[in-house]
Order: sequence, then structure tokens, then C-alpha cells
Amino acid sequence: MKSLPTSYAILIGSLILGIFLYFGLSTNRYSHIEGNKIIDQKTGTLYDLDKKQYIKKNGDLYQYE
Repeated sequence: MKSLPTSYAILIGSLILGIFLYFGLSTNRYSHIEGNKIIDQKTGTLYDLDKKQYIKKNGDLYQYE
């Protein structure tokens, strides 16, 4: 079995890594629902900016300053 030269392995690895990063970072993670409410689509967390609180996916309510 013939092994790839180091330069080809680096080139192929960086290409694969670049494709994963492009598709992973190109999604729109946050979206506005109404007023000052924002939802994080990746984790399901709902942020209420007026009341300075956020609600996690499991229903836990947290306050922040």
C-alpha cells in the first residue's frame, strides 16, 4: 500500500476541514421572534432582552444583568 506524500495529505485534510467549517458556520443561528425576543436555533434557548432573562429548552428560567 502506497502512502500519500505529506503535502497531499495536508492539502486534502485542509480541504475537508474547510468544507466542514463553511457549512457549520454558514447557518443563521439566531433569529428574532417578536419585539426583543431572540431564539438560539442551535440550543433552543429563548432570550427576552426587555426582561433580561432567558429560558432554556428544558424550561429553566435564568436572569442576567
